[in-house]
Amino acid sequence: IEGCWFLPRGMFVKIRDKQRHPECYVCSDCGTNLKQKGHFFVEDQIYCEKHARERVIPPEGYEVVTVFP
Repeated sequence: IEGCWFLPRGMFVKIRDKQRHPECYVCSDCGTNLKQKGHFFVEDQIYCEKHARERVIPPEGYEVVTVFP
């Protein structure tokens, strides 16, 4: 997401009140396009589910569970 300069024309993706180019809507780790997959925020970065899970450490005795709205 960092470095994505958006010009307000054509299609865009709105994430947390910010507009991004569709081609900039990618996982911050692997670069996979997140269209049709959804995204997860970890420390203000967007990730695919796999890489978000790798960055989240649940409290002892708990597991990370993905919840879709």
